[in-house]
Amino acid sequence: MNLIRYNLRIIFGGKFILFIFAAFVFFIIFGTITALNDQSIEIKDVYGLLTLPAVLLVFYPSVFGIQRDADARTLEIIFGIPDYRFKVWLLRLALVILISFILLFPFAFLAHLMLISIPVFIILLQLTVLIVFIGSLAFCLSTIIKSGNGTAAIIIIAGLIFLILEDNLKNSMWNVFLNPFENPSDMNEVLWAELVFKNRVFLLSSSVIFLLLGLLNLQKREKFIR
Repeated sequence: MNLIRYNLRIIFGGKFILFIFAAFVFFIIFGTITALNDQSIEIKDVYGLLTLPAVLLVFYPSVFGIQRDADARTLEIIFGIPDYRFKVWLLRLALVILISFILLFPFAFLAHLMLISIPVFIILLQLTVLIVFIGSLAFCLSTIIKSGNGTAAIIIIAGLIFLILEDNLKNSMWNVFLNPFENPSDMNEVLWAELVFKNRVFLLSSSVIFLLLGLLNLQKREKFIR
C-alpha cells in the first residue's frame, strides 16, 4: 500500500492536474465545434474526439515519472527496493493506465449524453489500447533519454510524424491512430474487422516490447544516479 500511495503521489504530482484540465478544455471546445458543425455525428467522431484527451492524460505521468523521482531525490531509495523495476515502475505504469481509463469515463459519458448514444465501455477499451501503447513508448524512451523534457520532445515529434503520415496509413494496420469505428465505405466489414484486429495486435505487441526494453534499461541503475 505504501508503494501504491507513493506512486499515486508521483502520478498526480507536478503538472498532471494541468494536463487533466487541458484534456477537459480540448474536449469541450472540439465537442462543441463538432456538435455545431456536424448534424450527423457518428461513433467514429466521438472516438476521434476522445483521442486527444486520452493522449494528454497518459502523457505527463509516463514521460516525467522517472524525472520526478530524480527531482524528489528518491532514486537511490527506489533502486534499493528488491525487484524495484516491477514493484515501482511497472506498478506505476499500470496505475497510469488505470487512472487514464477512469478519468476518460466522464468524458465518454458526457459525449454519450450530449452528442450521440455510444457504447461507452467499448470505446474506452479501444482507447485503452492507444493509452497502453503511448504509455509504454513514453516509459521506454524516458529510460533511454533520462530527461522528461527530452522524452516529451521526442514523443511530440513522433506524434507529428504519425499525423503527417496518417493519410498514407489511414486504412493500414500500422496506423497508430487508426479509428476502429471508421469503416471505409469501399471495404467489406469482415476485412475491416480483421484489419482493426491486426492493428490492435500490433499496438499491444509493440507495447510489450517497449515495456520490456524500458525495464531492461532500468537494470543499468548507474545511468540514472549521478
